[in-house]
Amino acid sequence: MAGLELNNIRKSYGATEVIRGVSLSVKEGEFVVLVGPSGCGKSTLLRCIAGLEPISSGSFSQDGHDVTGATPVERGVAMVFQSYALYPHMTVAENIGFGMKIAGDKPAAITTRVREIAKLLKLEELLARKPKALSGGQRQRVAIGRALARKPRLFLFDEPLSNLDASLRAEMRVELAKLHASLGNTMIYVTHDQVEGMTLADRIVVMNSGIVEQHGAPLELFNQPDNKFVASFLGQPRINFIRISGARREDADLLLSLPGGEPMRVPIDAARATSLDSLEIGIRPEDITLSTSETGLPITVDVVEQLGNETILYGHLRDAQQMVVRLTGQANFSGGDKAWFKIAAERALVFDQNGLNIGRRSAQ
Repeated sequence: MAGLELNNIRKSYGATEVIRGVSLSVKEGEFVVLVGPSGCGKSTLLRCIAGLEPISSGSFSQDGHDVTGATPVERGVAMVFQSYALYPHMTVAENIGFGMKIAGDKPAAITTRVREIAKLLKLEELLARKPKALSGGQRQRVAIGRALARKPRLFLFDEPLSNLDASLRAEMRVELAKLHASLGNTMIYVTHDQVEGMTLADRIVVMNSGIVEQHGAPLELFNQPDNKFVASFLGQPRINFIRISGARREDADLLLSLPGGEPMRVPIDAARATSLDSLEIGIRPEDITLSTSETGLPITVDVVEQLGNETILYGHLRDAQQMVVRLTGQANFSGGDKAWFKIAAERALVFDQNGLNIGRRSAQ
């Protein structure tokens, strides 16, 4: 196992700076997930951690030792790629044991290790098959098995589930969580899928344009985002942002009214609420419930998604601002309907004109 320190890492391609001063500590045995939109630099950062890309400046240390110029082998890393990267002419057993063979391990040791991995990953019945005879999920397990074979100290995953369909992704998320629990190795995992981050991570690192916006436990980031970007990236459906005006402060609360709605009181952090100009309220779709009377916030429904266990409503407020509501169960709505909803004010987030969260953290 391995702990890792990233110290002001920068990476440029010519005049284009892709990683812009990332510092991060990864604890031994921790499962860290890097999330962010396409092009934010997360895969590049992972390749730099692996030693596959030289950095422009900064340093890496592993278990207290500087490994900035070390090779991937010297760093003790194994990487699993999105494309599986299996050898098509080799069997599953040969693919898993290939790294050991190249390293000069004895055939008996390779056979023993391959069998151990096959049992762990439920590949025993597939060892004689070649990749073309495997499903996508099976190929990904073989790729993970190949990474396991050399007993690396640090596992790196670059969007390993993105080529799988939705049901297989859900199944593989569970298998990866079990794998980490059984091995206890340090794992760093890159994905653009926030569901993978929320379900797999001990800690999520949210990246944007080559910087770290925020990192922390999944629910910490979900409940206490530092800014609008983090709030919008975590949660499905996405959080609603509503522009407000005429808000005023009363003690440690903000008094406001949403367009067409009743007055509401939202907790804020007085020390950070230096200005009440151009405020926005963040309300997650699941923090909105149907009102039993014509009171609350009026929303006109545009589109209804019936998912069986829940109903997603897409609509708009009186001033045309868009809203998404997530209701438990099967709710009977159609496009054009108007309904009233209650807002969980204690769960609302407040963002200032710079997009920073000025809500009172203790209220979450």
